[in-house]
Amino acid sequence: MNTAYFYLTDEGGKLAHKLAAAHPGDIYNKENFKENLRAGFGRYDSLVCIMATGIVVRILAPLIVHKTSDPAVVVLDQKGKHAISLLSGHLGGANDLAREMAAISGGEAVITTATDVAGELSFDTFAKKYDMAIENIGQLKHISGALLSGKKVNVFTDKNAAELYPELAKEQKREMIAILPLSEFFKTYTIESNIPAVVIDERLFVSNSTVPQAAPVLYLRPRTICAGIGCKRNMEQKPIEEALLQTLKEEGIHPLSLKCIATIPLKSDEPGIIGTAANLNVPLQIIPTEEIENLDISQLGIQTSEFVASQTGVLSVSTACSYLASGKGEILKDKVKYKGITIALSKERS
Repeated sequence: MNTAYFYLTDEGGKLAHKLAAAHPGDIYNKENFKENLRAGFGRYDSLVCIMATGIVVRILAPLIVHKTSDPAVVVLDQKGKHAISLLSGHLGGANDLAREMAAISGGEAVITTATDVAGELSFDTFAKKYDMAIENIGQLKHISGALLSGKKVNVFTDKNAAELYPELAKEQKREMIAILPLSEFFKTYTIESNIPAVVIDERLFVSNSTVPQAAPVLYLRPRTICAGIGCKRNMEQKPIEEALLQTLKEEGIHPLSLKCIATIPLKSDEPGIIGTAANLNVPLQIIPTEEIENLDISQLGIQTSEFVASQTGVLSVSTACSYLASGKGEILKDKVKYKGITIALSKERS
């Protein structure tokens, strides 16, 4: 997370340097202040402003888009007595950043998000912690509202939730949530149900169309799928992206569960691969050739190609890359061939 500090007074400057010494970031003074703060809104993951809250609100208000994309904004007074989580408290991480800034300055964090104040589980914070994409964030308010009202929420997943997610186990003991298998979701929510639900699953077949409007359902997609891509030189982005999405669809995997795209150093500058990763908002991971060479390809049962080896120096590109990017997880799909493109999928192990 890259951070920027903004201050207007000498005392505020001293505090900014103290904070940055513990939590590194770029520091801006009052020179060209408004322009720098506005530019920083789109450049940094988090902004720490040492000044009056009203100043920050007036400058940034026209730039605010949505909590899924806005940076974290924390405001402190120049003495560091209060660190206010102003914007993107959960998904942006402003609540945690405010607590950190307060701990450094010796002040108090001011957190106003309802679930934090009430001590209830916040599923957007939960999703961020466990690297899950939120498919339909509009439903989040219904889930949070139910918990705040003391209503029970059903959580459906085939993962070992009680072991993987301690927060859910804690809430289940409090009888605020029930952890149930996905099979129960299909039984319960294909008929009318008013019990709010959260679904945690990578699979595409769990879709909004399954559920009637009477039941608010939040879909969380764990980012566990690593796609390996190989292609001919100068392939365009469109066919690469279409091939990847088609492979995901055929394997029944939701695109939001994609964690990364991986390829070899020889393909690291391919604009089609770079563009696909950028458009799907996932990182591009370059797998060192020597790591592929060290794999026991025959034991893994990976398809090989002497032609590919002659062109790239390795027997496998897409499958080997997806497998290594997943931390040597589970190969879900060995390479699928499209015209000038190969796609493979692997899943991280829980």
